[in-house]
Amino acid sequence: MPTILEPLAWTLVAIIGLLVGSFLNVVIHRLPRQESIAFPGSHCPSCGHALRPWDNIPLLSWLLLRGHCRYCQARISWRYPLVELAAALLALLAAAVLGWRGQLLPALILLWALLALTLIDLETHLLPDRITKPGMLLGLLVNATAFFSPDFALTRPLDALLGLLLGYGLLRGLAEIYLRLSGREGMGHGDFKLLGMIGAWLGWQDMFLALFIAALSGGLVAIVFLGIGKGRDYAIPFGPYLALGGAILLLWPQAVIEQFLHLAAPG
Repeated sequence: MPTILEPLAWTLVAIIGLLVGSFLNVVIHRLPRQESIAFPGSHCPSCGHALRPWDNIPLLSWLLLRGHCRYCQARISWRYPLVELAAALLALLAAAVLGWRGQLLPALILLWALLALTLIDLETHLLPDRITKPGMLLGLLVNATAFFSPDFALTRPLDALLGLLLGYGLLRGLAEIYLRLSGREGMGHGDFKLLGMIGAWLGWQDMFLALFIAALSGGLVAIVFLGIGKGRDYAIPFGPYLALGGAILLLWPQAVIEQFLHLAAPG
């Protein structure tokens, strides 16, 4: 990219990230409630008043209104500007790591989907099929473009298909074993679909490493919760850790693989 265009490109990526973050706020709020993400338009969750365009400018409107609804003065959660900011920062990070090439667009779509799923799971302990199932299909379609051009795909089509099948089947099998041994559910079905979705985007090799990162980070957090007295029955959603593993393998796969091989090497 010509140097003179780079500031414009960075600005455009940040603005698109903020706008997507605004849309993700709608997704995060409405999908768990089985509401349409298209109708009605943006409105205050407290009084239901339709928001005008100038009430819905990412980050800026929240700051100008000091975190309150213009119409009923109800407090607007910090989550809204933070999601917008997170979506923009993820976009800038992906552009910095991957550069201005074809893989940037699918990478952004995956990162934004993982962000939405993380926040929904943290809030509701749900991973909606309306994201994970289309996400599986879209991952396969994105990687199928490798048959025509290698510039857009994130992995080989066969690796994507194996990633979907193995990711979903592996967690489902482990959950079934846990259920038979303990007599209780240890993992939600949404986790199976999320790992399958990650496999469909990144391939079966990165899917296994993402699961490893998820298990390691989730286990460390579980130890912390036990240490502060949350107890063994405290339900920790696994989706955010799978999303973390997927994001890391998307952006820094080679570094993770090299570190994993270093740890696994004898001596």
